[in-house]
Amino acid sequence: MDKIKEQNRISQLLPAGVSPNDPNIEFVGEKDNKTVLWIQYGKTHPFTDLPSKYYTKLKEAYSNDPAAVVSLSDLNVGIRREVELYTYYIYGDLDTTPDIKDGELQPSENFRDTLDCLSLQWESKNIDFEGKIITTRQLRILDLIARDLPDKAIAHEMGIAQSTLDHHKKVLFKALNSSNKTTAMLTAVKAKIITP
Repeated sequence: MDKIKEQNRISQLLPAGVSPNDPNIEFVGEKDNKTVLWIQYGKTHPFTDLPSKYYTKLKEAYSNDPAAVVSLSDLNVGIRREVELYTYYIYGDLDTTPDIKDGELQPSENFRDTLDCLSLQWESKNIDFEGKIITTRQLRILDLIARDLPDKAIAHEMGIAQSTLDHHKKVLFKALNSSNKTTAMLTAVKAKIITP
């Protein structure tokens, strides 16, 4: 019995789809060319080999997000590539949480291609911590804290008063269950809200 528990514990630490017994799908974004691979049953495949039932679900999700469609259709790369880019921005991080579980798309991941990632403006993209949405303003504050800027410089950089920054930090720290910059940063890194 202990051997089974140990195997379950180990499989929970592995990225989704990596185990030969895992039917769920994990998408992995390649930042160099913004392409997507997918992992299922321990095997990695190119996005072009994604079964049509899953591609259709992704295409539907993409089509239902007008901001994403506007962003990506301007690239003039064709619908299949647009859906792959959408998948890259929504699910691009390799993690232990499957992106397709029991055949259904899961919520977006805490993945940003760049600090000002274009997907942050999409309806289907949320950066969250324990179900609480982290706003783009809060992300900006975290990014500036990560640069080790003092509060006065952060307020100046954001074009807001110090007292306004203090208010936004208080709300942010509460959302992250943190009481100061250090614990907020540690929490944000652990939750993949920001990358070190």
